[in-house]
Amino acid sequence: MKLARGPRPLAIRVFAAAFLAAALLRLLRGLYDLPLAETVYALHLPWFAWNRDWTIVALSAEFTIALIPLAWITLFAAPFARWLVLGFGALRLAFLDPSALTGAVLVAIAMASLLTPQAARWFRHREGVDPAVFD
Repeated sequence: MKLARGPRPLAIRVFAAAFLAAALLRLLRGLYDLPLAETVYALHLPWFAWNRDWTIVALSAEFTIALIPLAWITLFAAPFARWLVLGFGALRLAFLDPSALTGAVLVAIAMASLLTPQAARWFRHREGVDPAVFD
């Protein structure tokens, strides 16, 4: 993958800010109330012996995993990452937890910004990348 050149359109910058804020909010909310986060993980994965340490590891892993498509989109203009974010974002919104409404709103903003004409142009026309030229 080559780095996308040129300035990022507003839609991509809005996506990056909202997506990063949602991921960071989820991490901080989990770290703030570790017993609750541990209970939530235990409900979703009851076969695993959850404790404080594994909960911190899981929260950190979720945050790190969220950074991967963020980098693919903002640095490389990778179209597949757009659809990956939209798919998983739709799943997250479908199973909306009312206590996580702020994060859900941020995810919805991030998803909507990926569907704008500016974002479509960003993914179609990566400046300086000629698909006819092979590395």
